[in-house]
Amino acid sequence: MKIDVILITYNQEQYIAQAVESILMQRVNDDVQVRVIIADDCSKDKTLEIIKSYEKKSLFPFVYLAADINLGISKNYQRAFAACDGDYIAILEGDDWWSSPNHIEQHIRFLDAHKECSMSMNTITLVTPETQESKPPYWGYGNNDVFYVDTKCQISEGNQLGNLSACVLRKCFVQQLPLTLYDLYIADWMLGVMLSQKGPIALLRDSSSVYRTNSKSQWASLTKKNQIKQLLNLSKQYDASQNGKYHQYWKLYRRNLINKNKRYLMPPQLYKLLKQIADLIKKCKQLCQPTNK
Repeated sequence: MKIDVILITYNQEQYIAQAVESILMQRVNDDVQVRVIIADDCSKDKTLEIIKSYEKKSLFPFVYLAADINLGISKNYQRAFAACDGDYIAILEGDDWWSSPNHIEQHIRFLDAHKECSMSMNTITLVTPETQESKPPYWGYGNNDVFYVDTKCQISEGNQLGNLSACVLRKCFVQQLPLTLYDLYIADWMLGVMLSQKGPIALLRDSSSVYRTNSKSQWASLTKKNQIKQLLNLSKQYDASQNGKYHQYWKLYRRNLINKNKRYLMPPQLYKLLKQIADLIKKCKQLCQPTNK
C-alpha cells in the first residue's frame, strides 16, 4: 500500500519545522510505503531550506516539485495531486502539524476497511499563534465514533471540513476531478463537495492534527459583513461551475446564511428598528392571550 504526503508550503519558515517533524514521527506498518511530496509555491523565505535540512533524517523519500512562479493555492494543489501515484493522499499545510504518530495509519486503515468512503478527516484541534492555547476539537459527535457527510450536507450546511491538514483522500477519486475545478478557489469546501459525490466523507472522532489559526490572516482581517459576502459569492461560483446539478442545495445554503446573519447585512439602524418591532409584536401577542381564571 502506498500513501503520498503532500506538504503544501508558502513562506512558512516560522512553522515548517514542526510540520516536517510531525511527518517524520509517523509510525506505519511494514506494508505501507510513504513518500513526501513538497509543493512549495515559490517561498521567498527559508521554508525550503528548512525542509531540506530534514531530508537526511527521514525514513521517507522526499520529492520536490519545481515552480518558477507563484501559482496560487488551487494550481499548487493541482500539481501536487498530479504528482501522486499512491493509493491515498494525506495533506499537510506548512503552518499546521499532526499531533499523533498514528495519524496516517488510523486514516488508511479506516479507508481500507470502508471502501465506500471517498475520504476521511479527523477531528481538529485549534491553536492560535498569539496564545499557543489549544481550543476544543472542531467536531462534537456525541457517542458516535464516525460521522458521515454527503454532498447535500457539505453544500447546504456549509463546509464540513474546515482544514485540509486533517484529510486523507482516496487517490482514484482525486484523479477523476475535472481540471476546471482548479480554475476556482477550491480550498477544502469545494474539494469536499466534489469528492463526496464519489462516496461519503468520514469524519473521525479522534483528534490527530492541529490547525493553526491566525488572527492576521486575510480571512480574519475581514469584517463579518465582508466574510458573509465572500461566502455568498463563493457559493455562487461553485454553484455555476456544476451547471445547476446541486442548485437547490446551494440556494438553501445562501438562504440559511442570510437568515442567520441579517444583522450584519443591513444598516444597524434598520436592524435595531426591526428588532424593536419584532419585540413589540411578541409583547402584544402575550397581552392578547386569554388568561385562565
